[in-house]
Amino acid sequence: MNRLLVRTGVLIAAAVAVALGLYLGATLFGVFSSEYGFHPGADARAWSARPPAYATSADCARCHAPQSAALASARHAEIGCQSCHGPLFEHDAASKPDRTSVPVAVPTSSLCVRCHTTIRARPAYLPQVTPTRHYTDACLDCHNPHSGVSNKPPTVSHPLRNLPSCITCHGPDGLRARTARHPTEPTTDSVCLTCHAIGRGQIDVSESR
Repeated sequence: MNRLLVRTGVLIAAAVAVALGLYLGATLFGVFSSEYGFHPGADARAWSARPPAYATSADCARCHAPQSAALASARHAEIGCQSCHGPLFEHDAASKPDRTSVPVAVPTSSLCVRCHTTIRARPAYLPQVTPTRHYTDACLDCHNPHSGVSNKPPTVSHPLRNLPSCITCHGPDGLRARTARHPTEPTTDSVCLTCHAIGRGQIDVSESR
């Protein structure tokens, strides 16, 4: 029994000695190498040494109060300005003689569909659409990018057979004029029906779950 205890103690001591040796070796190696070894806090120091790229949302609000107010009370309230407009620290920097020289990214539909294209694994509260079934692939033609919402286009409530083209009555000077967001050039009924036909523009998350 005593012999077993002695062997166990020797093995434990040997394991501790090996572990301590490896630790000391790594530490000593790290002293002479900036790339390898044990460097607690090295990542934090490296990140803090990088020049800042992003401002805060409060910085944006100083000059863009209306947009900031609309965003704060809307579905996109938890999304920072620079998630869509890109890093803007230089745009906001007080030392910048001409802040407008720093380009601000303009969101496009490709940015919208990153979050709103139907994916089954996404949370149910996130509005999702199938772009080919939605009204148009130009999201910002209808949606306010800060509020994230838009009025649903009304569906056609009357028959179209034996009637003149839609723009005869719904043109700029028609009986029921279309809104300013519509195309200004003459268009055909098939273009109108991409948004105004029954069954267009479903929000998948509310219909299939």
